[in-house]
Amino acid sequence: MATDSSFLKRLESPVIGIREQYLALKYRSTGNVSIIDNDKTVLWEGTLQPTALSRTYTVVIKYTLSHPPVCIIKAPDLSTLAKDKLIPHIYRNKTGIKGTQLCLYLPVVKQKNKVSEWEPTMLLADTVLPWASVWLLYFEFWLSSGVWSGGGIEHSENDICQR
Repeated sequence: MATDSSFLKRLESPVIGIREQYLALKYRSTGNVSIIDNDKTVLWEGTLQPTALSRTYTVVIKYTLSHPPVCIIKAPDLSTLAKDKLIPHIYRNKTGIKGTQLCLYLPVVKQKNKVSEWEPTMLLADTVLPWASVWLLYFEFWLSSGVWSGGGIEHSENDICQR
């Protein structure tokens, strides 16, 4: 009997559950972490300071099973810091969490046959959290230079991050 290759791949890299995401965030980061939505969503809120000379940012990471994680900067207001310049690599925030939603990784783009850089086999504490800190560092460089050095694929704020 032949074994389905996708089954073997799932065994090799299993999806990380909400409880495991919760525990990784709780023990590998400072901040408050909770499980909501009938155990389907993990929510982390804390602060990030990219360098010792950087300002401190209040950040929320929300991850619901079967959806890509989102990262929101609640404070300070990034648009105010940008003095109304168009901030690169953000999404229109439709999460209900007040703040600026960051574009931290390439999402699934079906029209262009692109696969997401983030997978549910990855821990948020090892990916989204440090990616947010790096994004904030590039944001601070952008504020002073006007040049985005963080790479990435250009897109508009209206592009969808799927939640």
